[in-house]
Amino acid sequence: MNRRLGTPKVKDVLVKTIIAFKPDFTSLDAIKIFNDFKITSAPVINDEKKLIGYLSERDCIRYLVNSLFYDESRMQTVDMIMEKNVKVAECNWDLFELEDFFASNEIRSAPVVNSDKQLVGIVSRIDSLLALENCIRGREEYKTEIKTPIELNLSEKTKMIVNRAIELR
Repeated sequence: MNRRLGTPKVKDVLVKTIIAFKPDFTSLDAIKIFNDFKITSAPVINDEKKLIGYLSERDCIRYLVNSLFYDESRMQTVDMIMEKNVKVAECNWDLFELEDFFASNEIRSAPVVNSDKQLVGIVSRIDSLLALENCIRGREEYKTEIKTPIELNLSEKTKMIVNRAIELR
């Protein structure tokens, strides 16, 4: 089967160069990084690069709102406000499984880990959308490359059959 017609897998579309946090980063450090790099979430890893949490803009907003409302000035660390029950995508899922995962968990991105729980990348809905667009374009190009069969009338078909039989002798 032509590779362009295959459905990409998570391992084909994940982003390997990612921004991750250590658990001891302050919440303000994380918020500054979110704003500077225009990202909305990031994995939290330990020294062995194993995934231990996931921090989203929602976690940061919730923290800031509570701090402002209760007039708290203490600085919390990332490990105090991150989501510890992390939903992870699997490398071998195809894009249909990935979209179902995003929809059923109501998330827009997810970390991807190997069998040792080490972070290997992150995948988002925009990565999925770009891959699906390329897949659709590839299929459309493939369709234009398909040759239209030549329609033969009955006498031409008979001549072809006779000629083929003579060649086989």
